Amino acid sequence: MCANTSAFGRLAVFAFLIGGWIMRLRVLLQLLLLAGMFLCETACLSSSYLFQSEPRGKDLTLETLVDAKSPWTRDKVLLLPLEGALDSGPRTSGFFAHSSVLVRTKEVLDRAAKDPSIKVVLLRINSPGGTVTASDLLHEELIKFKKKTGKKIVVITMDMAASGGYYAAMAADVIYAHPTSVVGSIGVIAFFPNIHKLGEKIGVDLRVVKTGAHKDIGSFWRDFTPEDQQILQGIIDSMQQRFLSVVHEGRPNMTTETLQAVSDGRVFTAAQAKQLGLVDEVGYLDDAFEACKGIAFLKDASLVSYRGPAQYKGNYYATAPDVLSDDKQPQGAASTEINLFRLDGSAVFGAQNPAMAPFFYLWTP
Repeated sequence: MCANTSAFGRLAVFAFLIGGWIMRLRVLLQLLLLAGMFLCETACLSSSYLFQSEPRGKDLTLETLVDAKSPWTRDKVLLLPLEGALDSGPRTSGFFAHSSVLVRTKEVLDRAAKDPSIKVVLLRINSPGGTVTASDLLHEELIKFKKKTGKKIVVITMDMAASGGYYAAMAADVIYAHPTSVVGSIGVIAFFPNIHKLGEKIGVDLRVVKTGAHKDIGSFWRDFTPEDQQILQGIIDSMQQRFLSVVHEGRPNMTTETLQAVSDGRVFTAAQAKQLGLVDEVGYLDDAFEACKGIAFLKDASLVSYRGPAQYKGNYYATAPDVLSDDKQPQGAASTEINLFRLDGSAVFGAQNPAMAPFFYLWTP
């Protein structure tokens, strides 16, 4: 009997010790999670210390993708890829920062404006959107290019032209959608992670000294107040109205009722998009190329694209990421792409990263 009692006592002590270690391990894991979030935020905040990759527009060469029927033809259609997340800041890779979509597009448009043989731009869009400002700037650069040069823009959407991608397409004179494209996602989204409950659970808090009640609005260390929610919703609504006005200008034949019906954030198939007036035609890249020649009254033309050194030179389906970046730069794994959207912590931490506001014209399924 005494032996059994002694064994039971040892077992109870052992169980108590195991329980204590499990509790300590749980707290340790929570602390590691919090530390990881801090490190991610620090990486975002310190992005300004990365080595910048300067644009190398002088190294761009004009490559022929489709020859003109006649060797004497000098007229050209420029294929301009607009792919991935639309951003205005540099993309990081290891300790290097690569040119943004906005920088690359601006550089190519400037080159095309100076080339009288380029008559039309064929904008190939494959993007879920991006930041509100980058989307708006891209649209503005395309509009300015048209006004400055008098050259037309034809859009062909590939996998998707969603949200900011569709916003940029509003600068086009004609929009083609690939038969399997998804188009639309007219709307605004903002990300405000909240970890204050985790902090309370493990006894970690952030003490803030501020000049006004809303100075830290959107902070992931506290929840929204009703007034915070109202303020942020007002910003979202204002950005949505701008989106709608851009669509109204780009698709003047679309009725107000139809525009309101398609602006709830959803995406549409190519056939649905044509029926609703979001695009003009459903077709392939060849069809869009022919439309470029037709809109500029060209009997014949070659299809060309700007390429950087050492880039893959295949055909008009080849992607051209970072046409202005240094191809000799080391590649790292500082970020991850999900649905073509690059997550380097800036989208996750939103307002905590001063380099990027948390508001997006972005489709995030």
